[in-house]
Order: sequence, then C-alpha cells, then structure tokens
Amino acid sequence: MGLFSKRNSSDADAADGADDLTAAGAASGAEGADGADGAAAASPKAADATAASDAPEGSDANEAPVPHVSISVTGVSTPFGGPAPALAQPEAAEAAEEEQARADAPEENVDLGQALASLPEAEDQRGMLHVLRQSLQGKLLLSTNAEGISPESQAEGRVPLGVYRDDEGAVFLLAYTSSLDLEHARSEGETLYGVSVPALWALEQATSDAYAGIVLNPASEGMSAVIPKELVKRMLGDGRNNNAAKQALSQPRLVDAEERVVAALAEFGCFVAGRADVDENGVRTAVGIAESRMGDRRLLEVFTSPLEIAALGRGDDAYPLTSEELAKALLSDEDLAGIIVNPAAPWLDLDRSQLTALLAKG
Repeated sequence: MGLFSKRNSSDADAADGADDLTAAGAASGAEGADGADGAAAASPKAADATAASDAPEGSDANEAPVPHVSISVTGVSTPFGGPAPALAQPEAAEAAEEEQARADAPEENVDLGQALASLPEAEDQRGMLHVLRQSLQGKLLLSTNAEGISPESQAEGRVPLGVYRDDEGAVFLLAYTSSLDLEHARSEGETLYGVSVPALWALEQATSDAYAGIVLNPASEGMSAVIPKELVKRMLGDGRNNNAAKQALSQPRLVDAEERVVAALAEFGCFVAGRADVDENGVRTAVGIAESRMGDRRLLEVFTSPLEIAALGRGDDAYPLTSEELAKALLSDEDLAGIIVNPAAPWLDLDRSQLTALLAKG
C-alpha cells in the first residue's frame, strides 16, 4: 500500500460514461439490440417458450448437462409470487425459520430481477451495468420441458435446456430470475420446468462453444437483457472476483451474512477504487483510494469485482488487493472505522470490531 493515499468518494467527478466493461456489448429489452456493439439482435418476445425448445443444429446445446451442481426441477404451470426483498438482516432467533423457508421456496434472484425491472427507467449505461453485476450472484432458472427424459437423466442433471436462436443462427442460453418470469415464457397448455443452478454456472455455460451468450428473462418485455459471450467472459474476469462475498451480500440476506463476507474477504481479497496521480513525466506517484463517510465514521470502500466500481459511474480504476494487503491498509490507518462493501448496493458496512478474521491477515 506504499503508493496508496486516501480520498473521499465525494471528491470523484462523475464520469461521462461508465467503465469500458459495460453494456456496450449487451442489449436490453428496453432499448433493443440495435446499435449495441456485438449484441445479439434478439427480440425478448421472440425468445418465448416455443423458441426455448429450438435446438441448435450440429450441437448438443439442447441437451447440455448440469454436472457437479445441486439442481432442482420445478413445474411452473401456475405463477409463483416470490418473497419481497429483505433489506434488513433478520434477528438471530429467526435464522432457522428463515433459512428453512428459503430452502423450501422456489429460487428467486431478487437483486438481478430488480435490476432488470429497472431497465425501462435507466437513463444511461449504468442500468445495464447493474444487470451485469447482479448476474454474478444468486441462482437462475434454466428452462426445460423435460418431456421424454428419464428420471435417471433428470437426477444427473442431463435435461434439454431452453435456447434461443437469432436470425444469424447464433444460439443463446435462456435464463430466468424467478418462477414467475419463467411462467411468462410458457405457451398455453404447456408445462414448463425450471432447472435451478448457480448464476455463475449458467454464465460459464454461456461461454462454451455451444452458445453465443445468454438471455435473461426473455419473455419479460422491456425488462430482459441479451449478454453476448465475450462480455460474459469479461464479467467473469481473471479469477480475482470475490464471488463468495458477492453471494453473501445478496437478498434476502442470511443472518450470518456479516461473517460470510468477512471470511470471504479474508480468503479472497477484494478490489478498491482509486485514481492515480502522475508527475510531469507521466510516472505514477500515488493512487488515491476512495472512502465513504457515514456520520463521523470513515469507511474504506471495498468491492467484489471491477463491475461494482464501474456501477458508481465515477470513472475510478479498479485495484485488486490481497487479503493481506487489505488488512495492512486498515491497520496502518487507525482513524478508519471500518469498511463498506459494494457501495452501489446491496452494501454492507462493517466496523473494525467485526473484521477480526480479516485483520489477523495483516
């Protein structure tokens, strides 16, 4: 941290555009795919349940296996009303009941669903940035009609997955944030099923040779997104994203979210937002690192991926820190009250007293 100095996040001027890892390569149902660099020209309405059964020629994309993941197959012949987003953490006494309710309920990716629902009102690229960053957590439902598939194949995760093929023959994996969104894709008289998988697994599948990308909530007009393969690869990064911390921050939030976030930071590190100062020769002399203030508390801003930094729209660069570097930075400045993780929300602020496992790394 020798080159690092602190700066208040309010000192950052808003950038005219977001980071280059943005929706420049994605299309939303609110704006369409026209003019989007590398985007698939897919109409969200066209990607309905009929298209879901359209298999790519010369490939087995319609029978993509689901290896090494715990899946559940849920019929959606009737709509499902998911739980309301929980912004506050539950009391410890409610933990067992809450976790059991989440285990029994069909999956719903609350944060991603909210980001997609906000696309029609988005005034700039940051609307799609919020979609991209929220797609890195939670679970998604992949569609299948499961007709003619043996129970053994279903148990092994070998079911035909719904896809959409555009006019140029590119095949996109279809994914839904809730049973209700999957229900919108069902044709009359059809029983459509949802295969619940981790969102990261679905994104990784979308980068395989069988697919050109992924379509999120394709049947929800104005609130869907087409993410091409190359952009998905950039979203997934080089392995330094802290996916465990991102998952722990997702809604509805579990009672042990704080412990999970701290443990993830202590194991995988994070990113910080900063801007470099350079001298007259163009040599970097220092990097100003962003902070936030909550009342009289100074909090170091930490992020689980560069997308979280870009979503703030301040034009900051992303600097990866190991857990040891993060701990040393906090220990070197006793006036720092703690950290705030992913200020673009869902966020979590943590005082020093809650960071014992992390500070031990310093």
